[in-house]
Amino acid sequence: MLRFFKSSLPAQLLGLLVLALAIRLPLLWLGLPTTAAELRLLLLGEGVAAGAWPYRDLYDGTAPLAAAAAGVLELAWSRPMVLYRAAALGLLLLQALRFNTVLNRADVHPERGFLAALTYLVVGSLSSELDTLTPLLIGHTFLIFALSALLPTSREGYDNRRLFRAGFLIGLAALCYLPLALFVGLGLFAVLIFAANSFRSSLLLICGFLSPYALLATVFLYAGALPNFGLMHLERGFSLPVAAADALPPAVVWPLLGGAAVLLVLALLRAASTALGLVFQTKFRQLMLVWLLVVLAVLAVGRGLAPGSLLLLLPPLTYFSLFLWQRLPGQLSWAPELLFVVVLGLPW
Repeated sequence: MLRFFKSSLPAQLLGLLVLALAIRLPLLWLGLPTTAAELRLLLLGEGVAAGAWPYRDLYDGTAPLAAAAAGVLELAWSRPMVLYRAAALGLLLLQALRFNTVLNRADVHPERGFLAALTYLVVGSLSSELDTLTPLLIGHTFLIFALSALLPTSREGYDNRRLFRAGFLIGLAALCYLPLALFVGLGLFAVLIFAANSFRSSLLLICGFLSPYALLATVFLYAGALPNFGLMHLERGFSLPVAAADALPPAVVWPLLGGAAVLLVLALLRAASTALGLVFQTKFRQLMLVWLLVVLAVLAVGRGLAPGSLLLLLPPLTYFSLFLWQRLPGQLSWAPELLFVVVLGLPW
């Protein structure tokens, strides 16, 4: 199977989509119970669709962009549980394909193809936790799109508009789930290793991050909701994120994170023994290591219990797994294929 997805032809893309749907559609068809996170978004969506303002008429700490998304889905379809599940599947597919495209365009790995998207979807689809729409899932989509803007496109370094866009996208992610604002640290690290003028580039990134907050604060100021926005989103967002309040039982979440962590450790060990030829590839590996550190910080803020926490591990896990799926020399050439089949069959 791994050999088939090492090509970037349309047939591989079609096979990837069929595999993802074959894994997830049976669960969606049989039906999953409504989670606390979905119920919260459902109630918020009904209020927003009826014209209520978050933080003024609706006293809930859910991040404003996530509440707005719930309102849009409510306008499209009353009590749209089917849309919630379809949106969750669509966002995961979008993240996987976008991350795969970024890796291929930047040549961060010697081999191109759809292995990255395959790993992203398989690990993500083995858990029913990611079959539900959550603020973290929505915000993480913006982070995946911000990654491409953090990578320079030429030897001359960054285009100023790309850096501002990267900061802006991270700001939108934080407006879905505030602890994702910690990824500003990842952006600053990217500026440090890629940009020629680190100070000026860092200011552009920070200005981009603050821009959506400035725009939204202005809207809430005129709506009379600014004080509650500052209290319920900014002050309480790190001390008690709403996503953590909707947490799944630890007996469910921690085995999921533990299984992903074991696979990540194996991938890190394999990557550490693989030499990279280009300086850019080495810098990108450093960027993924810092991404992993930021993920650990975000998990610590949410105590690892926020719905969709496994999603945060998928980008670094996907990248380092590319080294794990490399063909081994000699009689062990079958080992990566066997390991992938084992991962595919795990009842996470």
